[in-house]
Amino acid sequence: MPETKSKGHAQPPQATSIGWMGAILSGLALVAVALMLVVLFGFLDAQHYTSVADFFTPDPAAAAGTLGLVGGAEGVTLSIVLLGVMFGIQTSSSRYSPRIIGIFTRNPLNALVLSFALASILYTFLVRSEVKVNYVPMASVLVAEALALINFALLFPYVLYTFEVMRAETLVSGIMRRARRELRRATSGRDGVRHRNNLMTCVAQVTDIAYGSMQLGDMPVCVLSIQVLGQFLARDYMPVRKKLPADWFKVGHAEMPGASDQIIAEVNRAKTWFAYMVLASFNDMVGLTPAHRKEAVHEIAVATRDFGLAAIDAGDSEAAELSLRFFNTYLRAAINRSAPTFASGIMNEYRRFAIGALEWRRDLAVEAAAHLLRYGRHFDEAGMPAVFGAAAEDVADLAIEARVRDPQVSFRLAQLLVRNLLDLIPDARPIGLNGLFKGVAKLTCWAMAAEEKDIAHVLVEGIAAAPPDFVDAALSRMEGLQNGLFWEVNERVISFDWLDHPLRDEIPRLRGALRKAKSSGNGAVAELEDAPVVSEDLVKPTAPNPAVQTPG
Repeated sequence: MPETKSKGHAQPPQATSIGWMGAILSGLALVAVALMLVVLFGFLDAQHYTSVADFFTPDPAAAAGTLGLVGGAEGVTLSIVLLGVMFGIQTSSSRYSPRIIGIFTRNPLNALVLSFALASILYTFLVRSEVKVNYVPMASVLVAEALALINFALLFPYVLYTFEVMRAETLVSGIMRRARRELRRATSGRDGVRHRNNLMTCVAQVTDIAYGSMQLGDMPVCVLSIQVLGQFLARDYMPVRKKLPADWFKVGHAEMPGASDQIIAEVNRAKTWFAYMVLASFNDMVGLTPAHRKEAVHEIAVATRDFGLAAIDAGDSEAAELSLRFFNTYLRAAINRSAPTFASGIMNEYRRFAIGALEWRRDLAVEAAAHLLRYGRHFDEAGMPAVFGAAAEDVADLAIEARVRDPQVSFRLAQLLVRNLLDLIPDARPIGLNGLFKGVAKLTCWAMAAEEKDIAHVLVEGIAAAPPDFVDAALSRMEGLQNGLFWEVNERVISFDWLDHPLRDEIPRLRGALRKAKSSGNGAVAELEDAPVVSEDLVKPTAPNPAVQTPG
């Protein structure tokens, strides 16, 4: 059984770089080599000079020429710096979003390098004006040469730095560091609206990188962007959410363009606008992701699960229910796009979220299971019946997991599976019906092996109401299957009809229990009277105003 809480995600492979120290050493090496050559060949050329001071003391003409070369070389250096910055801005903005430009303009290192180069050129010009026919300002000339050497030493590291900043991994990590700073400052209560706007800009920049990477097929960067947004929600935002000032949670159409008045009113009531904004961008990504790029959708499901579990840990009921609603929205988007490859990853993380909810909101776990079966049925009706079996297995696994926390939840989930089985039998597609029956049979065999008699009873009574020929054929396939690997390579590895041997050994007992149930009369209808109801309002309707009279 997978763990309910993520232990951290493996980072996508990142391109290697020589690093800051390597770049600086490379620049210094260039200057050191040049100085070494000057000393070496100067020693050979200066045999007639009696001292080193005499050798390095220029006459006025030489000093003027040197300063002219220094100024020109520094101008070339500045041109290379500007070219690198412009190239980085243009490439990054065209690849991702024009909003990336702000990262370069706010970078203090860019301003430092440009300012230093400009100041060196200006200083060289001024020193050149001090040189006379019979006078050389030696100290100023030496400083000008030293500034030129520093400019040359900075050039190579700065060009490498510019290309390093252009890497999407560097952009994302830098943006998220700024986002964390803005969040910390917002919790102080001072100028919260400004910090909120800056944080929204950071989220928009990372979202743009995810969109741009998806369109270009750069899925590692897309997955990384989704991952850091999800981690920011779960690890940074949720723990400090209660410390944020009241005006942080009041938003309008300016902060959420395109949202309806109902959405604005709901997020203001529940104080969930920020999570809603991030999860809504995830939902847009589900609608844009190509069907063969399921890794992005899986990472979206993982991020939503982590956010939901963080909300449960924080005791935030509204945020936990928001996570559940977005899981349903992802499944609806997958149905609308006829993308069953998305469903498996979404449903698996949905089930893990429901397992986490067992500790605090068991009704939410039952609600999630009901939605899993409901959307599995919608997939079946839309011509993708295999997804229904995956949903049934997820609910069966959830019921097994729930036993150690609350056996009553396992009982209610068993009722839910049986009700869906009985509703589906009259006009079901064979693949979907077989998948659903496999989930029911698996849970039944587990209940019999674990001596959960109440759960086994309701499941056996439900199976007994199904057509005998269908039940016998399905159980025979489960008994006769010798290889558990599915015969195709797709989202499934284990065949629908495969049961592990500890559970398969319970099939003869299940057959006997079915014969006994048929002989004693089927009580499935009575057992299902208190089965869970799915149609519960997550957003409670407001009470009517008694002052408003109904027309007529």
